[in-house]
Amino acid sequence: MATAVFVQGSEEEVRPGWPASADQLSILLQETERLDEGHRRYLVGFLVPELAAPHMRPGAELVVLEGPRTVARLRIETVRGPEGGDSV
Repeated sequence: MATAVFVQGSEEEVRPGWPASADQLSILLQETERLDEGHRRYLVGFLVPELAAPHMRPGAELVVLEGPRTVARLRIETVRGPEGGDSV
């Protein structure tokens, strides 16, 4: 489990302290496939899915945080729904 922030436009350039200052969601990640050295596919879930639902669409981007530090960037490929998780 980690925390994540959905990217909304060019927030990195205009919001001081972003992404650490943004509203964070608790995210669950399960690796499903290694695509190459720096890319992997994950099954994604959220502890409070209704907070993530308005942002869940193919192409949406998330930043995964460890404290205030960015540790990964994710792009949603497919949204499967709450019963099966979401693929990133």
